[in-house]
Amino acid sequence: MKYMLLLLLSLSLCALAEQKLNPATGKFETVRPGSKLKYNYMEEEWKYAPPDSKIQYNPLTDKYDMAPKEYVNKYNAIEGQWEKTHPDSKLKMNPTTGDFQYVPPGSKLEYNPYSSEFEYAQ
Repeated sequence: MKYMLLLLLSLSLCALAEQKLNPATGKFETVRPGSKLKYNYMEEEWKYAPPDSKIQYNPLTDKYDMAPKEYVNKYNAIEGQWEKTHPDSKLKMNPTTGDFQYVPPGSKLEYNPYSSEFEYAQ
């Protein structure tokens, strides 16, 4: 019975995030299911983002973010920076690194076996 519960728990966590290789950086990233690799020509970088993401100017950071239209700016007072994130995201601490970041609804801390770190899917 314990093994069945552990198996079901493991399968449920797999649906929340996945590991994808970013060929531009050569690193595996923890991303939400359905994320697509997109090129932000304004920042000259490749990143995984939701499929409906577009380049948007963020006047608070003076950078161009790749994000869906409904994403909003939220101030992370602990890290002292603005983040473009889902409107319902919550500020959470990564207990393994001590960093705080806004996390989309339903995101759980996931282990990235390629970097040996725990991360929240973005």
